[in-house]
Amino acid sequence: MALPPDFIDRLKTANPIADVMGTYVTLKRSGRDFVCLCPFHGEDTPSCYVHPGEEYFKCFGCGAGGDVITFVMRHLNLDYWEAVKFLAERGGVPLPEDSSYDTRSAEKRKRIYKMNKDAARFFYDQLRAPEGRVCKEYLKKRGLTAATVMKYGMGFAPNSWSALKSHMLSLGYSEQELVEAGLISRSQNNTKKTFDFFVFRLMFPFFDLRGNIVGFGGRTLSVDENRKYLNSRDTPVYNKNKYLFSLNFAKDASVKNRKIILCEGNLDVISMNQAGFENAVASCGTALTPDQVKLISHYADEVLICYDSDEAGQRATKRAIDLIREGGLKASVVIMNGAKDPDEFINKFGPAKFEHILSKAVDSVSFELSTAKGGLDLDKDAEKTDYLKRACEVLMRIKSPIERDIYIARVAKEQGVSKEAVQQQVSIMLKAEERKRREKKQQEALAFAEKRDPLNPEAVLHPRENTAEKQLIYFLYKNPDRCKQLLERLPSEKFVTGLNARIYASLSRRIINCEDCSFSSFYSEFSPEEVDRIVDIVSESSDKGINEEVAEDCIRVLEEYNTRQAHPEKEGTASIDELESIVEGLKKKK
Repeated sequence: MALPPDFIDRLKTANPIADVMGTYVTLKRSGRDFVCLCPFHGEDTPSCYVHPGEEYFKCFGCGAGGDVITFVMRHLNLDYWEAVKFLAERGGVPLPEDSSYDTRSAEKRKRIYKMNKDAARFFYDQLRAPEGRVCKEYLKKRGLTAATVMKYGMGFAPNSWSALKSHMLSLGYSEQELVEAGLISRSQNNTKKTFDFFVFRLMFPFFDLRGNIVGFGGRTLSVDENRKYLNSRDTPVYNKNKYLFSLNFAKDASVKNRKIILCEGNLDVISMNQAGFENAVASCGTALTPDQVKLISHYADEVLICYDSDEAGQRATKRAIDLIREGGLKASVVIMNGAKDPDEFINKFGPAKFEHILSKAVDSVSFELSTAKGGLDLDKDAEKTDYLKRACEVLMRIKSPIERDIYIARVAKEQGVSKEAVQQQVSIMLKAEERKRREKKQQEALAFAEKRDPLNPEAVLHPRENTAEKQLIYFLYKNPDRCKQLLERLPSEKFVTGLNARIYASLSRRIINCEDCSFSSFYSEFSPEEVDRIVDIVSESSDKGINEEVAEDCIRVLEEYNTRQAHPEKEGTASIDELESIVEGLKKKK
């Protein structure tokens, strides 16, 4: 059922968009509005505007936009009904008595949460069964206490290809449901044959920030298994690129100092948490992603990278440094001399020593400058030159001019060369990099211009009519009392472009039937990309002074088009042919 407009109004009143967005991003006042770095794409200069008066946001960088429901849907990875429920609970707004509006998508997610919870209980119970003794001995060897095991809900996947499947089937789940949840897999050779996804492993449930179990990680207990760690496949509730293990604990622990410790493995995080360092997270077997950095940025300003000290770990550290900087956070590196990872260091030297090396974490630039010396004899001029080139590559990536100048001076003094020479080399490299970036952007812009609009293809061929249609939609949105008059003059059938006609028809129907006309309400009829286009139309037209006179001109443009279509013998078709030729020409350009 459609939600009553008065409920949507109460929901938004109880959840002002600036208050909700301000929980996740830093808003800065810009006149009557706010501006922020867009949470949906990486950027250095704020391009996302929040309009409290009209209760919507719009990013001019990536095009994302909508009302508070749209924001919650995108930011928390929820569907429409889950976002409504989230905001209703947040704002203390009772849901309508008829709660039959749960979508199939929401029901599926709830079902997977329930399956994961039952699977976690199974793994937990198996750890306490006789067969789980080998897993308990492993946990004891790793120095993990019973309290820690319980805190993380750890369990044991027995050495069986069907134990979990049999248990879950006995609870009433189907094989297809278990496959969709990632708990069992289908055989590649025989798709009718299924088997447990996790076998003979120490199990870690993956909790989201609301306490739901979204997936699992498993550490092998077999010396013959090549895959040391195995994590859940992506499912409707789990996306490995957007998840951080133990963030449910770290988000609260990081409040005091706004720092998060980034590790490679789940056991590193658990060992650190047990030792009192609860602000640790891991990226669950995948290289750090921009989405994960964005997630960290909600709770921390600095990331202490605590990856393994082997060669692979050092390469991963360098990649993480770049991503963390691009995400606008400070990156520091924890040096663990005498141990390969945090778990080994804590067990070997104790929590106090680990706290000491955390306090002595090296800033990312110093770390990269140090590793750039690897394999070089700096007493030889040729190899010193190689190092200085490597160092300049590090220096050019420093965004702050002041910080860059400080490190340039340090490198120059250390290597006995003039600061001006290092500065000049960095400047040359920056200009070359800027030229490459500019050329790439130009190519991207050209490629974008060469493509037809996938949402509204007719707009490319009819730019004048498209503009008139968008301005009429805006006029109707702002002047619902003129709806009947507009429809009498210009029904949606007389619109030229398909998407605009659908928007105009839907908006008209909603106004006539006194239904909700908020941006998020259009998700029932339009795709998320099409809803973004609706937001674009309103946002782009808001400052153009579209009044009665302008609306009349727009109607005239569309009436003229329809007249020409009705009498093609009176119309010169060259303009349309010309437009088609231009579009085809743009497509063929390389």
